[in-house]
Amino acid sequence: MKRKRKLLGVTLVLSALLILQLPPSGADAASVPEFAVSASGTLLSYNGKSTDVVIPSSVVEIATDAFKDNDNIRSVTIPNSVRKINEYAFWDCDNLQSVSIGSGLTRIDDFVFANCMGLVSVSLPKTIEKIGIYAFEDDVNLEAITITQDTHYIHDSAFDGCYKLVIFAPEGSYAWNYAQEFYIRQKQFPVYEDTGFVDPVIIKEGETDDGEGTTVVDETDTDTEPGAFTTRYEVTARPDGTYTAVAIGQNPNIYGESRVVAGNAVVFMDNSSMHVYNGSEPQEDPAEIPDITAPEDRVYFSSTIPKYTIVDGTIVADKAFYMSDSLEDMSLPEGVREIGEFAFSRTEASAVSLPEGIEYIDYGAFYHCDRLDHVQLPLSVKKIEPYAFAGTPWVDDFLSGTPGYMNFLDGNYNASDGDFLVSGGALIAYRGRGGNVNIPSGVRIIAAGCFKDNKDIRSVTLPNTLLSIGEEAFSGCTALSDVAFGGNEEEILDRAFSGTLISVRDLPDRIVNVGTGAFDDMSSSAGLNVTYETSSCRLSNMAYRSSVQDRKNAGVTVSGYEGAIAYLDGADRPYTLTISENHGSELIDKAVNRAASFLSDRSFEEGLLFDMVLTDSSGIPITKLGNQGLEVAFPLPEGFDGYELSLYTCDRNGQLEDLPVEIVDSPAGKYVRFVTFHLSPFALYKDGASDGSQLITSDVVLRAASGGQIQGSYQGNSVRRWLVSRGVLRLIVCGLLVVTGIFFISIRKKKS
Repeated sequence: MKRKRKLLGVTLVLSALLILQLPPSGADAASVPEFAVSASGTLLSYNGKSTDVVIPSSVVEIATDAFKDNDNIRSVTIPNSVRKINEYAFWDCDNLQSVSIGSGLTRIDDFVFANCMGLVSVSLPKTIEKIGIYAFEDDVNLEAITITQDTHYIHDSAFDGCYKLVIFAPEGSYAWNYAQEFYIRQKQFPVYEDTGFVDPVIIKEGETDDGEGTTVVDETDTDTEPGAFTTRYEVTARPDGTYTAVAIGQNPNIYGESRVVAGNAVVFMDNSSMHVYNGSEPQEDPAEIPDITAPEDRVYFSSTIPKYTIVDGTIVADKAFYMSDSLEDMSLPEGVREIGEFAFSRTEASAVSLPEGIEYIDYGAFYHCDRLDHVQLPLSVKKIEPYAFAGTPWVDDFLSGTPGYMNFLDGNYNASDGDFLVSGGALIAYRGRGGNVNIPSGVRIIAAGCFKDNKDIRSVTLPNTLLSIGEEAFSGCTALSDVAFGGNEEEILDRAFSGTLISVRDLPDRIVNVGTGAFDDMSSSAGLNVTYETSSCRLSNMAYRSSVQDRKNAGVTVSGYEGAIAYLDGADRPYTLTISENHGSELIDKAVNRAASFLSDRSFEEGLLFDMVLTDSSGIPITKLGNQGLEVAFPLPEGFDGYELSLYTCDRNGQLEDLPVEIVDSPAGKYVRFVTFHLSPFALYKDGASDGSQLITSDVVLRAASGGQIQGSYQGNSVRRWLVSRGVLRLIVCGLLVVTGIFFISIRKKKS
């Protein structure tokens, strides 16, 4: 009898374990649906973990953000039933490699596939009529897209940042004509040189090589500079006369770089998401961007902290009016000293008058202002950074010699030297092709890239009025062998004479301030004060810093803060991150005071201030990381346990930003963890008693270096998902079986 009871007990326990291993029933599965679909057929979110996703045929619409930030999916099949995909539906799906789009869709809406770094090729069905704003923006590995003759509208920005892209379309179609203009814009992308790609090449005609409608097209151009990317495509004809194109030998493991999605930069840059404020009172759906001369208390949103368009009355903030369609003739208030990066880029500004006192015009400040045909610069301008006026009629019409160019008719143009575009003593552009160049008297500064890649120039005579030679001013002028200096030059900026025959030894002794890479033989620059510009502080510009690539030791080494670790996306060489405590940051203090009226509910009483400096072998501090995130974790400081934490930093203009921060509880102890995309002073503050929302647990020891990211798993959520997936009723039944089984196994007969 005793043996039978034990056998029955073991059987019950084994039965319980067996039931747990069975797949969930339909009812159980429905409690955590892979696809959250509304009654009307809208796919609200995808909750599964599959890498290859096939959307159900019951779905007629895909909601905004439905797949946003999903790094699991590698492919997605969209059925014919889907009639609409809303904005940002697949935003930042870094590893999404292929998309099959059904014939029910008629348009690709704004930002739908933006920041999908893994996409390599896409074919659109005949039903697609329109492609919206930034639909495929920054898909940096997208090499080929096939568009049919039925597509009759593609927004100019649809493929911004797609540096490798070749567009396949029937000759003479709208998409074909769009492609020809796109290739021109593609070469002018303002961070084009940061990607490591050389000029993309318009695809050449191929020949059928197998008699079955398949053509191999070689995109390589023999005139392309060494190092240009080369891609071969297999092109297959369709019955309707269109065709598909697939890159041959593409590497499916290259997913590109990661990118911040909900971080400050994206909201900040996107004018369509900009909320305008007067003081602290929000306007109701403002109809237009505020007048540039508005009081300095005008602010706009960046994440959760408002920012000023004009900072302290002296700096027009980076991307402050980016893509505004309501700016035309424009004047800035007195006191402005600097115009930030992309501050007016892609706006409708047609004429600009800058006040005396403007000293710095930053990278891409007026880039692609397509109506800007007149600019009056003040004599106070000291520096004009790369691409500041690129893509404007003011420069383009001058370079092309367009008849009636307005500056031939006013004092803004130096008519006696018709090959030079000069304003306010700044030489902006040169259109001559002579071998000997005499820069006119009165020029004080040469703007960045002014003579870049001019192969005709053999000698240059500089005037005695010249003070500064800008970045890449003569870079790539391969025949340039003689420069007669004017006698008053004070500085030569980064890469000014790189790729020329001019040696650093040709410099007069009085010139001591020389930018990094200004000459090809900078190893002979002993005794000079070697400076660097912000372009050299961009992570992607490794070549500007002459950084040594050492893949064997790639990764980040942290110094200065015991126990701190860091991981840098895509690190291909050694980096050093130095963390040091800052006992008084004037930059943070000013930023907090400036934003105080918007942050009355936040505490800035007890905090830890610290600086982070990232360097490579060049020693130049890297402050702008672009799309590559730096993940940092350090032991929770003493006295911070039990509190909610807030982490703040400053943007390039000194304005306050907040960063998401979490506390990781691991076997190694509690760590503070966050990701940043630029480096500046940081401040960690206590925000009151903790409610546990920031705390996550990790059963993996925190690690960095090249071996992998700092990791953490949400154990509570994992357990909850497991409980639901197994079915609560089934768990109760199994529990009863186990308890009963153990009872039968352990029961003993009473002694008489």
